[in-house]
Amino acid sequence: MNTAIIVAGGKGKRMKKRINKLFLLLNKEPIIYHTIKKFQDCKNVNNIILVVNPEDKKAFETIVKVNKFTKVKKIVEGGVERQDSVYNGIKAIDKAGNDDIIIIHNAANPFVDEGTINNSIKAAKKYGAAVVGFPAKDTIKVVEDGIVKQTIDRRLLWQVQTPQTMKYFLAKRAFEIAYRNKFYGTDDASLVERMNGQVKVVYCSRENIKITDQHDLAYANKLINASRIGIGQDSHKFTDKKALVIGSVKISDKNGFDANSDGDVLLHALFNALSTAIGMKSLGFYADKMCKDGITDSKKYVEFMLDKVIEKNYKIKNIAVMLEGKNPRIDEHLDNIKNALSKILKIKKENIGIAATSGEELTEFGKGNGMQCFVAVVLNQQH
Repeated sequence: MNTAIIVAGGKGKRMKKRINKLFLLLNKEPIIYHTIKKFQDCKNVNNIILVVNPEDKKAFETIVKVNKFTKVKKIVEGGVERQDSVYNGIKAIDKAGNDDIIIIHNAANPFVDEGTINNSIKAAKKYGAAVVGFPAKDTIKVVEDGIVKQTIDRRLLWQVQTPQTMKYFLAKRAFEIAYRNKFYGTDDASLVERMNGQVKVVYCSRENIKITDQHDLAYANKLINASRIGIGQDSHKFTDKKALVIGSVKISDKNGFDANSDGDVLLHALFNALSTAIGMKSLGFYADKMCKDGITDSKKYVEFMLDKVIEKNYKIKNIAVMLEGKNPRIDEHLDNIKNALSKILKIKKENIGIAATSGEELTEFGKGNGMQCFVAVVLNQQH
């Protein structure tokens, strides 16, 4: 059982607003909405415990009810310090097994993605505890009374965020020992470190920021509305040994593409467009192994990359396709191809543009020896 403890017990005084900062709007929804939704939508999270400021409990209950966040099993009151709030969340878990996973996350970190959550769970299962972060890029100096005392090797430094994830028995013990020693840590992982527990660092995107002040909120609004653009290309020559498939649509029983898979140039170019948009590698890096395992349907390759897009918290806004080849005549199959792509990508047909050119015999594709495809895709953050 994997339980997320979302810590929303503070007031966010540094935001300098009269209301709890978690109720401030981020793209027309409260910050807390975006954070809870990430864990609600994550398949590897079974339950959510929301730890809140007592003064705002009714407002949090309303948000959970209105948005049907069914994984939120309990809303408990926070303590004086953040550590107290987390401990209240841990104590609220019913019938936890020692190896159950606890995922502790700041409510003010709404940009965590599913991949980061899943990777932290996996690491905690193996090592006992995990913390997400990214390498420090600035030089860090130790300063006393305005004088530099030491420059720390930044190659050893990571900036950590949440989630911070650990097995239930380890979390419970770490917090109990900390209280017994009257120790308050700056984060949850430090309590495990004090008892010589192993904490695995899991890389996360720098977009996984904590919204603390008005500058963070302004940046977050820009970030959530930002788009990513990917471009992909693929080409194959024809062979008379297999059926011709374009955009997951069977065009004819012969004159297919010469490839280990079905050779679908449109889906291959689409895969590369999605991959480049989220900073991943080209088709061959992933599909070669899948092909060796007997997976030759290019739709399976695209579905694999779509899962990666979702893990990084993006969704497809629209795609544009350009095909080059003397044969076949794409206009005759346009509606079928759009319908197939709409089902695969789960977007409306009007968000799919497809154009084709004969190539005027200027290239091998224009001479009828094969086909080339270019795809451009625009991704937006999921809200």
